[in-house]
Amino acid sequence: MHGVIGRRGRKVDGQISQSADIADKNVQPPISFKDLARFAWPEKTEAHLAHLTRVDPRTCRRWLAGDNEPPAEALGVILAEIMKRFHQRD
Repeated sequence: MHGVIGRRGRKVDGQISQSADIADKNVQPPISFKDLARFAWPEKTEAHLAHLTRVDPRTCRRWLAGDNEPPAEALGVILAEIMKRFHQRD
């Protein structure tokens, strides 16, 4: 049994599901690895990331471009830097 319930959702087999346009309004786009890295180091992002993760700067460039997925260690280094700066504000 199919029926339409207002503009909020659609009833399908006893379940109410939101339409795609309503659901998309509540979802924020994810923050990219590049955005986090640039937030941590606005200048010389690639060099800082390469130094702290002990990898080649070209590898970091690929991570920042989105060509390769960075390892969790790289994300941890970025988050640690952001948190360090956050705690220095006090």
